[in-house]
Amino acid sequence: MRTQHLPIVVAAIAGLAGLACTDGANACSYTDLRNASPVAHAQFSQFAGAIKAAAPGLAASAAAPDNLLMSNPRRSIVGFWKFAFTAPDGSPIDWGFQTWHDDGTEITNSGGQLPATGNFCTGVFEQHVGGAYHLNHWAIAWNLPGTDPSDLAGLVNIREVVSVDRSGNAMTGSVSLDFYAPDGTTFLAHIGDGTVSATRINP
Repeated sequence: MRTQHLPIVVAAIAGLAGLACTDGANACSYTDLRNASPVAHAQFSQFAGAIKAAAPGLAASAAAPDNLLMSNPRRSIVGFWKFAFTAPDGSPIDWGFQTWHDDGTEITNSGGQLPATGNFCTGVFEQHVGGAYHLNHWAIAWNLPGTDPSDLAGLVNIREVVSVDRSGNAMTGSVSLDFYAPDGTTFLAHIGDGTVSATRINP
């Protein structure tokens, strides 16, 4: 991201909370972000989609069902999956394919992102007590096609907490998305929360 764009970006991020929000029952939608500025639109179009910013208490309601694995905590997530991220109002956030490897790494091919803006991204995961898998995934967000390809919009941190069911062929859980500056440490905005559902693809 060019230095001269940073004040504009920071101002746009700081103003997101007040965009078209009336009260706690109505969260800001991505359609509201389109009116913020061309900069904000370009940066959030890649991952915000139709998702709405999380309302208070939303993260708790989207918690992963750890109890699904209590009878078999060694149920493996390793393999190839077709996934979908869904916003609390039922709107699609993203979909695609994920491969979870036995060395604790993961790769996602996002069907909701254009290849020109980067649709492959990677992460690392571990299994916690109770059987749930915690994924720490980073995506590089580029501006939309037609802009300077060297103009990096920022980084998106995608956190998943998912559990594989007793059949071993389905998983569910929660997803949370946060937007960072290109340095990967400067937090800019919480994009939103949603749920994860996935089906294993077998040979």
